Amino acid sequence: MTSIKTAIKYSLGTFVLTLLLGASIAQAGLLYPYNRLALKDLDQMNALIRDKINESRKTKGDQVIPLKEALQAIYARPNEDFMIEKVISNLRNELDEHDAYEESMRALVKEAIGALNNPKAFGAVPQATYAIFLENIVAEFKPKANENFERSVLEDIRKAKISVTKAAENERRLRMMKGTPSPSELADQALKPVEELEKKKKEEAEKAAKEK
Repeated sequence: MTSIKTAIKYSLGTFVLTLLLGASIAQAGLLYPYNRLALKDLDQMNALIRDKINESRKTKGDQVIPLKEALQAIYARPNEDFMIEKVISNLRNELDEHDAYEESMRALVKEAIGALNNPKAFGAVPQATYAIFLENIVAEFKPKANENFERSVLEDIRKAKISVTKAAENERRLRMMKGTPSPSELADQALKPVEELEKKKKEEAEKAAKEK
């Protein structure tokens, strides 16, 4: 009975995402919840990625979809062990061959934002998974927050003004002994140093211009 209820919840969530974001964005769905991904070690994550790359190469349909699923899995896994940097390169290369990395990342970010801003359609585990996904995006993009692509993604997350539900917070705290901050607040913290530096440079330039 519990598994049936869970399946219904996931199906409803995917349906809502399709309505909110469009079928092209919701196609990947949420295949791997964070609590399952957290149990996968380096070899298992590499195997998951390898399987998705092989699936992409063999399919007669959209070759990007399996790669997008793998990308979502990488970032939806809790990253306390810095797994992302260990496994992302092969998948990134594959996405780049399709010129699909940025487009895929934007679609997945939009999917996560849509889910977290419409939490009634999703259980605590999917909510926590999407929150972790965005949290990892912010952490990985923060060092490049002054570059166009990374900055625009961070700005999208900030503008979403996401509030993580108590259900998602309790779920993650129970399983991982860790809180779940708002991804929007994290994105704001990542962008502020860049914006403050830009403001300072602008003020200095204006001051120098006046002194001439």
